[in-house]
Amino acid sequence: MNETEDSPQETQSESPGSKKGDSTDSTEPSAADGPWTADRPADADSLGTLWIRWTDGGSDLHLHHTCESLPQIRRIDSWPYITAKQEGDDLPTFYPVREGTDDSEPVRFRFLSGVPRQLVRHAPLVILVATVAIFLGPVLPTVDVNGWGAFLPELAGQEALLCGLFVAIVPVLVGLLGTVGAINTRKFSDGIVTYGLVAVLAIGVLLSIYLVTTAEHPSQVEPNVVLTSGYLLSMLLGAMLLYEGVLRIEHMFVKLGDRNDDIINNSEQYRAFLTDLNAAFNERRLFGLIRPSRLFGTLFAAQFLIAWTIGWGPQNLNYSVGLVVNFLLNAALVTIVFKFFILVWYLNMLLNENKTYSGVGFHYEPFHIDGYGGFRDFGRFATRINLILSFAGLYLVYRLYIVGGLELPQEGVTGFTDPLTLTIWAISFIGPVVSYTLGAVAWGYYSFWSLHAKMARDKQRLTRKYQGKRGAASRGRAPSAGDTIDSFEDCNGPEWGAFRAAPTWPLDVNKMVSLLSGNALPLLLPVVNLLL
Repeated sequence: MNETEDSPQETQSESPGSKKGDSTDSTEPSAADGPWTADRPADADSLGTLWIRWTDGGSDLHLHHTCESLPQIRRIDSWPYITAKQEGDDLPTFYPVREGTDDSEPVRFRFLSGVPRQLVRHAPLVILVATVAIFLGPVLPTVDVNGWGAFLPELAGQEALLCGLFVAIVPVLVGLLGTVGAINTRKFSDGIVTYGLVAVLAIGVLLSIYLVTTAEHPSQVEPNVVLTSGYLLSMLLGAMLLYEGVLRIEHMFVKLGDRNDDIINNSEQYRAFLTDLNAAFNERRLFGLIRPSRLFGTLFAAQFLIAWTIGWGPQNLNYSVGLVVNFLLNAALVTIVFKFFILVWYLNMLLNENKTYSGVGFHYEPFHIDGYGGFRDFGRFATRINLILSFAGLYLVYRLYIVGGLELPQEGVTGFTDPLTLTIWAISFIGPVVSYTLGAVAWGYYSFWSLHAKMARDKQRLTRKYQGKRGAASRGRAPSAGDTIDSFEDCNGPEWGAFRAAPTWPLDVNKMVSLLSGNALPLLLPVVNLLL
């Protein structure tokens, strides 16, 4: 996998609005994106949003559009004669500012790069390979774990041949439809891989629940690879949402500095902020060899690898293939989480008006076109990550009850006689739930609450600055973007009421409460179980 930060093709590509002096915010999709089906204005000024992608809107189910299920390979004239298709022509680029001097060439702004980016970009393929490796592992003579065959009828001879022939005819039928243009073979294949994988893993989750709930005690359940389905399904959905979030984050931060008369006063200072943020994402290699995020991810996952090696593995199956797959996927996941630490740190320096970036002029506009003071896109960014956290919380509770019970004595936690065994069990199943609790609380504070604090603080400043002043604005005129309170004719009139009603949260409060409740729900399930 190519680890180069900026290939020549990518460096020269410019996203809409990235050129100097050009504030136009084009929203047209590239030709490779397919039919345009989004229900939204084509003019970005009418749209008032930076958090957008060509899959937005319309009525089609587009889970398989969030990332690429299969790499798109094309032939070239030189070695190695094949190459993978780039992510697109609409790459977010900006002109960096270093030591007060503008660079003449734009650079690509990337939240994630290299192998981790390719893993989430092709999440269905990665999880498909992991699933095949885990599900086929029981055929090895040294593996003492049951496979899917325990739930399937035994087939042999003519029956097995006919079933194989039945399955083999399906791709032929699809190919014939593609030859006459009835379906798009590429998109259909992506859909089959994505939704087929989701269906298989979802069935595996249901079988896992069935095995555990119908047994006299979970510890009596025979080891079976279907118990890994919950982990694989959560990694699949989480990685797909992460990749879409990565693309939106990159475009949002770049385009924010390109818009005139918005919530950024000094575009040059903002580009200096982007320069520092992009440099932090690219990371200086330790000893010239490895990026800190990848070392962090590897070491973090290695801690659990050690615990699982002492115990019975991540799913209590004592299964070497599952152990290796869990370690590799967890290391990649924590590497990406490290990037979010960087993002949250820099975003909060911007929100809290750190002296380094005080010249950016990042501020709240009470009458912004987006209806949330110009902060709606940041609210959507926080919402997307919150959705991923909700999925993670539900999986961890599932893992605690379904997988954790496999090695739990019938007397419960008090039944452990070996302190080491109890410690390993607690690290494997209680530890992730505690980490999730801390992470969910921290995310709520550093995203929703920090944005709210910034909006409320700026609104209060406007109130103090212009309180009691009169202007010459026409009576009854509705406020618009860029208005200040001193332009209102009567501070007791409808304009003043509109200002006081201006939101101080980056999204609808009811929606935000529902989202945060989704984070709390997984935590309430163990508490309710203890009380009952």
